[in-house]
Amino acid sequence: MSRLTDVDIDVVVAGGGPAGSTTARRLAQLGHSVTLVERRTFPRPHIGESLSPGVWVHFATLGITERIASAGFRLSSTTLLRWRGETERIVSDKPSLIVDRALFDALMLDAARDAGVEIVFGISIPRARFFVDATGRANFSRRKRRFTAPRVIAWHTRWQGEDFPDETVVERCGDSWMWGTKLPDGTFSTLAFGNPSLKFNFLASPIAPPHAFDATPYVCDSPIDATSAAVGEAAFAIDPISSSGVQAAIGSGITAAIAIHTILERPSNAEAAIRFYTSHVQRVSSQHMKWTTDAYSGEPDSNELPNIANDAIVATNRDAQVIAPTIRGDFVELEPAIRTASGRDVAYLGGTPLAPLIASLPARTPAHAIVDQWSNTIPRPHATAVLSWLVAEGVMHVV
Repeated sequence: MSRLTDVDIDVVVAGGGPAGSTTARRLAQLGHSVTLVERRTFPRPHIGESLSPGVWVHFATLGITERIASAGFRLSSTTLLRWRGETERIVSDKPSLIVDRALFDALMLDAARDAGVEIVFGISIPRARFFVDATGRANFSRRKRRFTAPRVIAWHTRWQGEDFPDETVVERCGDSWMWGTKLPDGTFSTLAFGNPSLKFNFLASPIAPPHAFDATPYVCDSPIDATSAAVGEAAFAIDPISSSGVQAAIGSGITAAIAIHTILERPSNAEAAIRFYTSHVQRVSSQHMKWTTDAYSGEPDSNELPNIANDAIVATNRDAQVIAPTIRGDFVELEPAIRTASGRDVAYLGGTPLAPLIASLPARTPAHAIVDQWSNTIPRPHATAVLSWLVAEGVMHVV
């Protein structure tokens, strides 16, 4: 690798997992010269075989939907859940994707290579204008992390046999819980979390003895600066209960790529780009903390929007109007936005700019008058939905 040390590279990415491959591919698509350094030869085995349904949106952004769909992975739309005593059979219209991580990670790395990324196996990091740490929990860049939950120890193994269910299985055992699913090769993968005394003996003999690893959630409060960024589990880790770790890692890579592209090509917007990616990491971490709390408490989170009577008087929180970094095309720019009660800055909802809608209203207005006014520029059903969302998010409230 010595030949690389004198090459002027835009971006070097350390780590070839989903977050690293995603960041590298997206930056190459945006016109940057990118080198990805991976210390282990691919394919290599890895846990995290269940990908939540939202990952398909990221595949579309990366332009690899067909590549993933034709790879022979398995779709799982049914979960057997034993969380509060009785077993529930949950069927989703949006199935999870069950993958062989060795094959999946290699496929993602190939997608980066096909976009023009130079892939190098080794441990020497070449010089570049920008460095991306995608080394996961190894934390190559040694960024400071803050734990967001008590320590979680996970135990993993796989099983061979014909008696395992086709459904994904999630079962709670006191303060511990277990997850299992059938992989594309027919083996059954299991993870146990919490109390190490939770055993797998009732399943049969595993292919290999269970091994333990740290699954504690954390977040890096400063995941990016003017010359470097952390993506995936180098930036944050979420509780495994959501099976959304890979989706979150890929999402962080896509978001970081826009921020890095802005820093390199529009330095005047670098501060906005840093704020934008930092906010993304904090928001994803916080949202998953809330989902995890709801899951462990057994109290489902309600996503229903409030029904607002036509004659209800709605007040607007003027302090909710802010200037915040948002994505415009392939760059981060500062734009008018609204700040929700949870502290999230949102510029658009369903493609509709929110700040102008709020600015156009008197301090107190009947709900029907708000919908009538907004319907001059957006469809009436969307205007009603936007009003309900703004009330639910604390930007407006019924008096």
